[in-house]
Amino acid sequence: MSYGQDAKVGISFQNSYGTANIASMHWMEPVSESLTLQKAQIQRKGLRAGSYVTPGFQEGANTIGGDLIIEARANQLGVMLAAICASPTTVTSGALYTHSFLPRSSDHSVPSAGRPFTYLKHMGDTGSAQQYSDLNATSLELSISNGELLTAKMAVTGGTFARVASPSATYSASNPIDWSVSSASIAGTAVSNINQLTITQEESIEAKFAMGVTNKYPTRIKRNDYAKYSIAGTMTFDSQTEFNQFIDQAEQRLLVNLVGTSLVQSGYYESLLIDVPSMKYSEFPVVVGGAGEVEVSFKAEAIYNVTSSYAIKYTLACGKAGF
Repeated sequence: MSYGQDAKVGISFQNSYGTANIASMHWMEPVSESLTLQKAQIQRKGLRAGSYVTPGFQEGANTIGGDLIIEARANQLGVMLAAICASPTTVTSGALYTHSFLPRSSDHSVPSAGRPFTYLKHMGDTGSAQQYSDLNATSLELSISNGELLTAKMAVTGGTFARVASPSATYSASNPIDWSVSSASIAGTAVSNINQLTITQEESIEAKFAMGVTNKYPTRIKRNDYAKYSIAGTMTFDSQTEFNQFIDQAEQRLLVNLVGTSLVQSGYYESLLIDVPSMKYSEFPVVVGGAGEVEVSFKAEAIYNVTSSYAIKYTLACGKAGF
């Protein structure tokens, strides 16, 4: 028997697609996770006279997929950002490391669109750990609400499965980032009426298969569409300023700054700054839902900005040197 609180989950980046790595594990603290090995079943369809039951099934393509959800501690959030973005640029000041992450502008390698990684899961029993390798992050969703912790949800696809011995886990002492020391601005003007905000990066990546692969696992993880960056949330309808921007289909800069409670060095705390240089509303429904304050549930897209040379940028300050 095992409990959820006995489980260990870790991520280790691979040097190359096809070679698992659990030697440099970043241990995560999941709220929940759903990564599993999936075995498609191929139904036989040949007819036999007088037989009215299915002729049977054979094992089809093997894939790995699922989500990992965490309360966003800066060190662990950096692992997720490193999985879905290009390698960061890092500025060091004493014990403080400031990592700037941008979306990928090219594939990691021929077989792997994103940076491949190994995901280790041990359920806390005496059995072996589950090792899922050759994985890519397909999306990352960051969500914050008033009175809550910042959460991060990473979707994963791949890969290859094996059973291995489980190494020991170690964890950082930092706290999750919460809503209390946060700020946002739109078009350079501070806004204080946003109640909930979700920012999603979708990489449009899928597992691909090839003939002659006897283990039935993917041979590549490649793109099938453009990457997409979206913003959704709710704001109190205090004025028609943002509604007018929706009507005009204006592009505005969105800055969201989230500061944690964990001190890295004197005067500097863990933090995350999200920069969307060109945000454009796609939905801004101003409706009456009953008594009480009017809230607008809006949607917007992050558009590539030629001047900034990106659609979205994440700047993470923490005590971890690299990912």
